[in-house]
Amino acid sequence: MPNLAVPMSDPVKNILIPTLLAPPAKLYALFMQAENIVVDSNETWPKQTLRNRYFIGSPNDVRALVVPVHKPSGHRTRSNEIEIDYSENWPLYHKKSLTTAYSKSPFFLYYADYIFAEFERRHVLLIDLNAALQGLFIKWLSLKTPIQQSPDFIRTFDGFDARPLLKNNAAWDLHQSYYQPFDEVYGFRNSLSVLDILFNLGPEAVEFLQKESAYASL
Repeated sequence: MPNLAVPMSDPVKNILIPTLLAPPAKLYALFMQAENIVVDSNETWPKQTLRNRYFIGSPNDVRALVVPVHKPSGHRTRSNEIEIDYSENWPLYHKKSLTTAYSKSPFFLYYADYIFAEFERRHVLLIDLNAALQGLFIKWLSLKTPIQQSPDFIRTFDGFDARPLLKNNAAWDLHQSYYQPFDEVYGFRNSLSVLDILFNLGPEAVEFLQKESAYASL
């Protein structure tokens, strides 16, 4: 998949995204130079995307953590109808995985309990978990861009439709690097979840992403 290219000489005013769990930090750099963000949760549910998964830098590899889901209407289920599957204790698995990956990160203890509380709240619908997490990320990153929910599926959009680029994390490389717990072994591991930059930079993530948004090839 090609890397994201949005010319900053003509900043994107409107951005369209699907419901997302904990997407790459680069997306929030894009939000910082936008005027409006629209969330479309009316699409037919696509498999294996950032809608219910995110990527972290574990001690051994880059790992995808997935929130299992149930489709009550089968293949016709829309994203805003997707239910979270609690038949396995995924909140505990995510908590253990994040702790293993980030317990040595400077700001892990500052943010982790808020994240874990949302995992354990047992939201019925995925969109509710995603919205709760996005509320935290937006607060921590001091984002002021208004976000609105689309009432219907959007076929054509006057702005930047990011939905096709949010199948996985491959299109969301940062230009800059920052401290990561295992960088002496692996170097900088790019395109990870926004959780990675928050756990490692804390409040400094705001300034980092503001600088990132100024790159011409964002």
